[in-house]
Amino acid sequence: MFKLSERKATVSTEIYAGFITFLAMSYILAVNPAILGDIPGMDRGALFTATAIASALATLVMGVWGNYPVMLAPGMSMNGFFKGVLLSGSIALVWHEALLGIFLSGIIYLILSMTSIRKSLIESIPEDLKLAISVSLGLFIAFLGLKNAGIIVSNPIILVSLGDVTNPQVAIAYISIFIALACMIRNIKLATFIAFVSAIVLTVIADFFMGTSNAPIPDSLFSMPPSIEPTLGQIFNFSGFTPEKLFDLFFIVMIFLIVDFFDGLSTIVGVGRDAGIIDKDGKVPNAKSALVADAGGTVVGAVLGTTSVTAFSESGIASSQGSKTGLSAVVVAGMFGLSLFLYPVFSIFSAAMVAPAMVVVGIYMIGRIAKINWDIMEVRIASFFTIMFTILSFSPANGMAMGFVSYAFSMVVAGKRKEVHPLIYILAAMFLAYLIFV
Repeated sequence: MFKLSERKATVSTEIYAGFITFLAMSYILAVNPAILGDIPGMDRGALFTATAIASALATLVMGVWGNYPVMLAPGMSMNGFFKGVLLSGSIALVWHEALLGIFLSGIIYLILSMTSIRKSLIESIPEDLKLAISVSLGLFIAFLGLKNAGIIVSNPIILVSLGDVTNPQVAIAYISIFIALACMIRNIKLATFIAFVSAIVLTVIADFFMGTSNAPIPDSLFSMPPSIEPTLGQIFNFSGFTPEKLFDLFFIVMIFLIVDFFDGLSTIVGVGRDAGIIDKDGKVPNAKSALVADAGGTVVGAVLGTTSVTAFSESGIASSQGSKTGLSAVVVAGMFGLSLFLYPVFSIFSAAMVAPAMVVVGIYMIGRIAKINWDIMEVRIASFFTIMFTILSFSPANGMAMGFVSYAFSMVVAGKRKEVHPLIYILAAMFLAYLIFV
């Protein structure tokens, strides 16, 4: 089934790589509920169960059907984006209405993955814009992490400033971040996981000696999974939906579709290349199945009540440990299934405790900024607008809109309008309407 002999892989290596990769990405079981749980109406227990089930199912399908060592879970950047746009008031949708947008984006992604349209769509959006969007999302989630930890606080005079380092929560976040930085410098693959664990340990120690933590040690390590009823199927609740919300819904569909599609493809290609699965001519074998698994994860995740499920960059850990097949993904799926019964352990984590992991994700994602062609003025303008408006308006939606509009404008002024795919002009017009009317 997994073509172990053909790919020169071994069962022991695949199992070990899967276990290590699960450890590296298990923080999502605490991070996702901690981030989305701050949104009014979203239940943390249900979010934990939805995260575990969606990750297990999507990763299992990827492993068995796609036969790639690629693991899936709710994306770190997009859950931060989801929370940011809802709490900032930049869209009028409530949480289950926004989840409907994610569901629809997953359906479109699924259709595109099963047709040849995916190729033309991939080729229509410039690589520089994809990179700029990725960088802006990384900075946004890192900024959100710093804010949640109290490292960055609001200031009525200069907008933002540094928080009080003598505050135990802030001090713990600083220490955890620098522990992760040391791991990154020493090329230790579990930097995100270690940042997460160090924040937990330091918080428990602070609570024991100083009584400063709000995260008591649970009485039991195991329990039945929390009920998923509060979030399950709520995307089909149209009681408060109005025609005025249609454009906001469209925007959610578009941004999640673009990010999911290209992030999923880039992770599959990157891991496949590292694992030696991709042919010398660059052909991606079984790409259709892998993309369908990625898209299906988003559809299932939205129905269960969580943000889009996507291919995790931590999957690169599996290939670096020698994994070459989907067997390692099956192991990770099994671990997510078992974690359903560990809710008491994961329930003690707060947004502040997982903030260092969010900062690490931002550091990793900003590395892509070097691949942008800054020497080309049109690209520089669009990338600058995408990144700056995302951070300064605290909205990836605004950043992406300004990026597409400025890119189309710059290319026309530069006399290069024929070099731009017609789809870009259509998207730019839609984003311009969003900026004007919403």
